[in-house]
Amino acid sequence: MAYVYRHIRLDKNEPFYIGIGSDDKYYRANKKSQRNIYWKRIVSKTSYEVEILFDDLTWSQACEKEEEFIVLYGRKDLKNGCLVNMTEGGDGAFGVIVSNETKQKIS
Repeated sequence: MAYVYRHIRLDKNEPFYIGIGSDDKYYRANKKSQRNIYWKRIVSKTSYEVEILFDDLTWSQACEKEEEFIVLYGRKDLKNGCLVNMTEGGDGAFGVIVSNETKQKIS
């Protein structure tokens, strides 16, 4: 099962990231690594809150909801919103098997 989450910056009470995850303890929603530079800049300046918007979805449903919310809030890089997401959503890496070589490069 999958979920959709939103990060809200507390200084402006405004969402700044929409994401999806598939772990049962919301690990991805609370993870601070593997985020883009714009996400990291916001988090370095202010506190934020994690809100689970939807839970117990299929991966496909979660991807659809993520896309809907990214369109709703808009993206900063496209100059049409407040989110620092760098894609239109729905492109998560659920089930991807990463080679040991790739893991070494990432670390």
